[in-house]
Amino acid sequence: MRQPGHPIATLPREIAPGTWWFSTCLDVRDGERMLHNHNSCFLAIGSKKSVLIDTAMPFGWPRLREEIGRALGGRPLDYVFPTHPESPHMGNIEPLLDLYPRMQIVGDLRNYHLYFPKALSRFRTLREGDELDLGDRRLVMAPAIVHDLPNTLWAYDPDRQILFVGDAYPYTHEHEGDQCGLYSTELPTPIRPEDTSTVISRALNWARHVDATPIIDKLRAWLAAHPVRIIAPAHGGVIVNPEEITDVFERGLQRARGLA
Repeated sequence: MRQPGHPIATLPREIAPGTWWFSTCLDVRDGERMLHNHNSCFLAIGSKKSVLIDTAMPFGWPRLREEIGRALGGRPLDYVFPTHPESPHMGNIEPLLDLYPRMQIVGDLRNYHLYFPKALSRFRTLREGDELDLGDRRLVMAPAIVHDLPNTLWAYDPDRQILFVGDAYPYTHEHEGDQCGLYSTELPTPIRPEDTSTVISRALNWARHVDATPIIDKLRAWLAAHPVRIIAPAHGGVIVNPEEITDVFERGLQRARGLA
C-alpha cells in the first residue's frame, strides 16, 4: 500500500500543457512478488488537431473511452499514431475508428491493412522526419532507436520537449502501491536496472542476444541533439529525469544479456 509521505497521483494525468497520460496496468508476477506494468497511451491536443499516441490495452477500453472524451472536451480525435502493430499499442484502434469517424491512422502502416482492411481510406503513412501539424504544436516522427518491430516509430514533440518511445525505457512498479500515476522521480524508491528486467524480457527479448552498447550510444547522440524534458514510454511511468533513467535503461539492457 501507499507509504505515508509519498505523493498521490491519479490517472489520467496532464504531464505537460495539453498532453494527457492514460494507462491500463497489468498485474505481473516476479518470483514471489506481484508487480504492475504500465500499458500507457498519450493524448496531445493542439489548437487545431489532436493525436493519440498508442492506444493502451483493449481490456481498458470502456474506461479509456470516457477518459479520452473528457480530456478532449467535446472535440473530435483527429489522429491515432500507434508506435507499432501490437495489442498494447494499437489494440483499441477499431473502437476508435467507430467512435471518431473522421479520425486518421498515421505512422509506418506496413501490415496495418491486414488488421483494418475496411479503413484503408483513413490511412496516412508517415516516415521518420515527417510532422503532424496540430496548430500551436507539432508531432515529429522520430527513429525508434530501441525498437521491437521493423515498422516501429517514435514521436517527438519539440515544442513541449517530450519523446514518446513505445517499448523503450520500460520498468515495473509496485502492485497496489498507488504508484501507477507517479513520475519517475516521485516513486518511493529509485528505479533500478532490475526493475526493467520483466518488461525487457517480454517486449525486447532480442536484448539477451545483442550487445546494446551501439544502440545506447546512438540513443545518447539523438538525445544530445534534441532537447528532451520528458520521456513517455508505453510500459513504464513518465520519466522526468531522462539522463539518469537512460543510465538505468542501459544497465537493464546489459543485465538482460548477462553483462551486469
